[in-house]
Amino acid sequence: MTDEIYEDIAIHQMIDDITDNLSAMTREERLAWFRRSQYPHPVNFQKEIDGTVYTVNAHFNAAASESIREKAERILLKL
Repeated sequence: MTDEIYEDIAIHQMIDDITDNLSAMTREERLAWFRRSQYPHPVNFQKEIDGTVYTVNAHFNAAASESIREKAERILLKL
């Protein structure tokens, strides 16, 4: 296996671990975890795959009816 495949497997395992931990928490604990874990900067990154560099830039609607935090909390409360 290539390093990229090992990296993808590791990332998926971490996501599964986080999901398992969140599922065991109360709503209040999940919201507190989310507040502690928020990424404070714009979500932009680059990743090279097979010699091609992909750039991801996140854009958010400033006129949205809810903030990204409110949206995430709404989603977390549905769990």
